[in-house]
Amino acid sequence: MKQDLELLLKRTAFKEDYTIGNLGYIGYDEHNNVIENVPFLCNTLELSSEPSKNEAIPKGKYKVIINLSYKFNKELPLLLDVPNRVAIRIHRGNSAKDTQGCILVGNNDKVGWVSNSAQYEQKIVGLIKKYKESLITIG
Repeated sequence: MKQDLELLLKRTAFKEDYTIGNLGYIGYDEHNNVIENVPFLCNTLELSSEPSKNEAIPKGKYKVIINLSYKFNKELPLLLDVPNRVAIRIHRGNSAKDTQGCILVGNNDKVGWVSNSAQYEQKIVGLIKKYKESLITIG
């Protein structure tokens, strides 16, 4: 299956209650040539990835679609086929209290916090809609 967009999430700071990462992306044309390469779009905040807690999304590649979130009553990115998880989304929020296992996006400009998350949520929804197929690689 040909991918058109690959989101790249690299986890960088591992804390007891949360994990911070960097999100970038690569966009491809119909001939698989790179047309967009943005190594850093924003930061991410997830639940802890400490092995004893096992709360973070497992490392790997996941297909991403946009569909209606009934919880948030709007279209949001949804990661498909995440092992032992359901309804894993990319959305706005500020701290670990705002996620039940999803990926929060924004600027990590305060310890344990991402800001400007609504702006980045909209940007990522628009980006995924722009391409035919999307994947996220979490590492």
